[in-house]
Amino acid sequence: MPEKKALLIAKQWPEPTSTAAGRRTLDLLDLLAEAGYKVEIGCPAQPTPFQAKTGYAEHQIEVNASSFDDWVRALNPSLVIYDRFMMEEQFGWRVREQCPAAVTVLDTSDFHSLREARHQALKSGQPLNLFHPVAEREIAAIARCDLTIMISQVEVDLLKRHFCLPDWQLHYLPFLVREIPNAEALPGFAERQHLVMIGGFKHAPNRDATIWFAQQVWPHLHSMLPGVECHIYGAYSDHAMHRLSDPVTGLRVHGRTEDALATLARYRVNLAPLRFGAGQKGKILEGWLSGTPTVTTPVGAESMAPTDTWGYPLSDDPIRFAQTVAQLYQHKSDWSAVRDAGIRALENGFLYRAYAGAFIQRLEEIAANLEAHRNRNIWGRILRRSEHRAEEFMSRWIEEKNKRADDSIQGS
Repeated sequence: MPEKKALLIAKQWPEPTSTAAGRRTLDLLDLLAEAGYKVEIGCPAQPTPFQAKTGYAEHQIEVNASSFDDWVRALNPSLVIYDRFMMEEQFGWRVREQCPAAVTVLDTSDFHSLREARHQALKSGQPLNLFHPVAEREIAAIARCDLTIMISQVEVDLLKRHFCLPDWQLHYLPFLVREIPNAEALPGFAERQHLVMIGGFKHAPNRDATIWFAQQVWPHLHSMLPGVECHIYGAYSDHAMHRLSDPVTGLRVHGRTEDALATLARYRVNLAPLRFGAGQKGKILEGWLSGTPTVTTPVGAESMAPTDTWGYPLSDDPIRFAQTVAQLYQHKSDWSAVRDAGIRALENGFLYRAYAGAFIQRLEEIAANLEAHRNRNIWGRILRRSEHRAEEFMSRWIEEKNKRADDSIQGS
């Protein structure tokens, strides 16, 4: 039986201590390895001090360079996963040319088009517009791939309803939790104090949430809970974020934390005041895993658990949000009820054993019937025709331009 080899083409080297996306990427790779795949990672980004030691073979690859063609042809993966649609745009046509028998999978991480549409609607005050240039690119990448992994069932339904994508091209795969925490073994109500927020500051929803909280929510919350501090942690914090700190009121912005769960377990209430975004929220999952009651907004709650299961009314009104936090902070019974609701959400929607096997089976079914699977993907076939290969021709043009520039330098 031929060796099963999976290649992840990553936008960034996975940083599980910096982003939820990085942790999810490693979970996906581990799942594939356990299913018998030899896993390798290729990434065009520069290495960072914070990237994970994955244990998998890692390769620095170039964009707009035919060296990738030779390399991927020699590697000959049976499965290629693109980390976000931009990587499919850059490398998808090369993979199709060099490894036509490889099953191709797009991992959207979250539906970028929805996040961007919500961001624009928030900034402009205009109605949500899903049909914008980013959507055109992302939907095209989905169509060109054999399968797309979606982390949000809400977004699966949206793609089917608004973009007419078929079930057989989409697969729901949430965050995967292998072990449910024993809440009683974690620090309890009396052992915790203060409030916490966590989330990488490269992510626009987290930056907006931090600013909105500091300016609109914290003044109310500070008056409701005098003496209580709020500590905000985030990878890639910068001057703009640190300026929000106010030692007089107890609002403190820190940098990254190396162990999110250990950090969260010190605090009484976890906050996720998101005003826009998409996908599942790692900061909420980590709150549940650390036994820390988490207060969020309707956008934050989306795709994580049903609206009526959180133990409090979801709201993005600053005063109501502050009131909910204060109620949980001051009353042990409410605090315990919301903590337990988080544990139930993990049990009901994120168990590894409930999703891992179905995902691997889906990959194997596609691989066993690849020609038939692709034959019915009419839009993917259309987009792969020459008149729709804009990314390929742009990449070829850049590569040729770079070669001519190098020749000119050497000849001078």
